[in-house]
Amino acid sequence: MKFRQHVNLGALTYLPTLVPVLAWILFRQGLPMGDLWKSSLSIIVLHWWEITICFFLCLIGSMTPDIDTKSISQKVIYSLLFIANLALILFKYYRESAILGFLAMVPMLVKHRRQLHSYIAAVVLPAPLLFLPIFITGVVDYRNLGVSYYISALAGFLSHIIADGEGDWS
Repeated sequence: MKFRQHVNLGALTYLPTLVPVLAWILFRQGLPMGDLWKSSLSIIVLHWWEITICFFLCLIGSMTPDIDTKSISQKVIYSLLFIANLALILFKYYRESAILGFLAMVPMLVKHRRQLHSYIAAVVLPAPLLFLPIFITGVVDYRNLGVSYYISALAGFLSHIIADGEGDWS
């Protein structure tokens, strides 16, 4: 599939992904899951920023498996990584900047449609998103986990692998 097709599929994939994202927001606030359908519009209005971030993470996830080859996906994701790395440096998070820079080099060392086109990569690569809110806020609490971010990136990543028909567990 081409870049545009993967991004469009990522956008479509976000529609069913919105259900667990909204469910996590409800759970995090201690509200009953039965309120998901009754108050989903108010949740969307109150948490529009998180829902928007999740949408873009789903799109980024749908591009991620192709960052190991010269592509539009690679340009987009590495531009975002550059901005994130620059922000880390400006805010004097030098260790985190070094880790991000190191991890950004790894896809250049693997073959295309190998390691990044696997279900293991789909599960592992978005995992840091679970802990990003804790890192940012410094509040260690299960309700502060980035589950909605992780689910969104995972859904986008899986949409790419499944669409290419080449996912495996190796």
